[in-house]
Amino acid sequence: MKFIVFIICIFSAILPNNTPYTSENDSFQNEPEYIPIYDFSLNMLNDTTNSKIKLSDFKGSVVLLNFWATWCGPCIVEIPEFNNLYKKYKDKGFEILGVSVSDTKKQLEKFQTKFDVDYKILYSSPEIMNEVNMNYGVNSVPLSYLINRDSYVVRGYPSAIIGEYWTNALTTDIEKFLETSSEKSY
Repeated sequence: MKFIVFIICIFSAILPNNTPYTSENDSFQNEPEYIPIYDFSLNMLNDTTNSKIKLSDFKGSVVLLNFWATWCGPCIVEIPEFNNLYKKYKDKGFEILGVSVSDTKKQLEKFQTKFDVDYKILYSSPEIMNEVNMNYGVNSVPLSYLINRDSYVVRGYPSAIIGEYWTNALTTDIEKFLETSSEKSY
């Protein structure tokens, strides 16, 4: 599983963003086989009910799964872009889950006093995070994956999503997968 996710990241980084799209009418003709998500259950920062959030709970939404850390400069630089994308697309079925790879609840709460994050921040114990990180091939941060409405990983972004090129590439992908309904035949 880890190797397959790594391969998707490499191909997403190497291929130009418009490669899979042949025309607006047949936009998924050259799409690769997608990988089902590895489901997990994590704590959500600022959740007063102390319930766990499962990735599979977001089936039916397009999800940007962003692995990050409070000590990571490029991760922090992504936050304003992600806040803008979340505000723009959340009413259309888009979610962003910021998965902290190593921070404690206390560290995240302290971080939140200095930086505004409009989307969900998830965390857990080191043991659980090690398993999640391993299953998503997280060797460095930031690392993001786009998940379609059917809970398949459809894109990988192996570095910070900053600057016009990466932000436009991500926006194009978000819009493309928001336009498709769940259980679409590729």
